[in-house]
Amino acid sequence: MGAIQRSENATFFVDGPGGTGKTYLYCALLASLRRLGHIVLAIASSESNYNIAWGKIMIFGGDFRQVLPVIRKEFLLRVGDGNEDVIMDNMVKLLECMVIPWESEHSINLLIAKIFPDLEDHINDATYMVERAVVTPTNEDVDMLNEKIINMFPDLEETMYSFDSVEDNPRNLYQPEFLNSISLGGLPPHNLTLKRGAPIMLLRNIDPKLGLCNGTRLLCRGSYQNLIDAEILIGQFAGSRVFLPRIPLKSTDIAGLPFELTRKQFPMILSFSITINKSQGQTIPHVGIYLPDHVFSHGQLYVALSIGVSKSTTTILAMKMWSLNHEQMGGNCNIDVNM
Repeated sequence: MGAIQRSENATFFVDGPGGTGKTYLYCALLASLRRLGHIVLAIASSESNYNIAWGKIMIFGGDFRQVLPVIRKEFLLRVGDGNEDVIMDNMVKLLECMVIPWESEHSINLLIAKIFPDLEDHINDATYMVERAVVTPTNEDVDMLNEKIINMFPDLEETMYSFDSVEDNPRNLYQPEFLNSISLGGLPPHNLTLKRGAPIMLLRNIDPKLGLCNGTRLLCRGSYQNLIDAEILIGQFAGSRVFLPRIPLKSTDIAGLPFELTRKQFPMILSFSITINKSQGQTIPHVGIYLPDHVFSHGQLYVALSIGVSKSTTTILAMKMWSLNHEQMGGNCNIDVNM
């Protein structure tokens, strides 16, 4: 703030472990500076071109523990740094109080019951829903968990079907049934099943000024053929009601498709369960971590563990025993959960 008042050029970097308030700080800075009449832009670091004339004050922020090791401290940071003590065969042992032993498919139901207790009694309960989620590494497991949990809802379901197309499709080479079957990260499913009171998450920036950004969590208040009535659950606009239409969404170059798929669908997915990567930067008081296979790196495990607020409200279900090779920080992060 001093540099701004003195009109100095400066660069700052905000570093802090997960859950320590970085996002809160960013919001406070944005609000304070805009109130004073300054122009402030918040941009994701993944953007390659900003088209901004430089000579401005730049504030970068993040947590290097999510990609590289930095500091040694308590259990969470030791995992993020790759410095947690190991036992036999280089296995990191998780805290016993956080783990549900894997016995059978029944263990998944135990995890769901732990994170969403008495679910049927909390339909349309925004506070209950925003404080709970199960995170897992892959989209496939996210879909499986969301389907399991939405089926527990007593309300009638409504399925919204997308309209899929390929612009250059000579002789109808790509049939609608094939396009409908494509499932990609970042795109909503062809058949989006919703029930009143279910939590959902946006997949695109719709209107950032109103808090409708990629990753915003909402509660479905009503679903119609071409409109979703929803309540924002997080941020300064929590409690606001919004109406969301279908929009055309395009696949990216990294999707690996030989064509560009256009899917006209509501830009959202159910969010009882979300991927670990999608949960980065959020704080969820009651979080379940479902690990049916390897996490991609020790940084991903750190992100999953940092979403919760305490070990007493974080529950882990893992199907295997894995080892962590500290010499290969980009490799699989493996965990001993045999308690």
